[in-house]
This record gives sequence, C-alpha cells and structure tokens, in this order.
Amino acid sequence: MKGNKIKNLPTFSAVDELVAFFETHDMGEYWEKLSEAEVQVGIGNSKRSSTKTKIESSANTGKRWTPTHVRQLRQLARQNTPTRVIGLKLGRTESAVRTKASEKGVSLKPRNQSSFYRPKK
Repeated sequence: MKGNKIKNLPTFSAVDELVAFFETHDMGEYWEKLSEAEVQVGIGNSKRSSTKTKIESSANTGKRWTPTHVRQLRQLARQNTPTRVIGLKLGRTESAVRTKASEKGVSLKPRNQSSFYRPKK
C-alpha cells in the first residue's frame, strides 16, 4: 500500500460507533492499527462450529400467525406479490410464507400477467 499513511485509530465506546466510523473511512488506512480477532460462524444446524450466530431475519420470527396475517397473505398472493415481498410486508421469512401458504391452500404461483410489476396508470 504505497502512499497510504497509517493513521491512529480513534477509540469507540460502542460497536455502533465503530461501524459508523468505517462507513465513512477507508479501513486500509487503519489496517495496521486494528487488533486481530478470531470469529467462528455457525451455519444452519452444523455441529462443526463451536459458536452459532443468530440472525434476526424478521420481526415476527417465532410468533404465531394471526388471522389478520393470514388474510394479508391471501390478499397479497391474489395480487401476484412475490413471496419475498410478502415475507417482508408480513415480517416473516420467505420460507415461513411458503409453509403457511401451503398449510392454508394459498397458491403463490403468479397468474398470467403480474399486477405487482405492472406500472400503475
């Protein structure tokens, strides 16, 4: 890294401050000052890793489906809304949406032309 001047790394009281700092600064300028860290990530149900990382994927993960959510699912499916978008709107994973749709007999397959992608006039 010829020409790169090593700068002193500021101190941070929270991880959020560190993240915010590096969103506006080049990490390469501070690389030599960063301490070494070891990170292990568990993927799925793998037993190979000693540490598991929990990823918050949705607002309603683990919560029961309410009748209102099921009605919204039916309505969005009728409008040919993509499964991923339905999940985002309902605060659920795409997999959870597919599972519930299957349980309730709701088809997620688009019918003819998709009204979701059609520009509004």
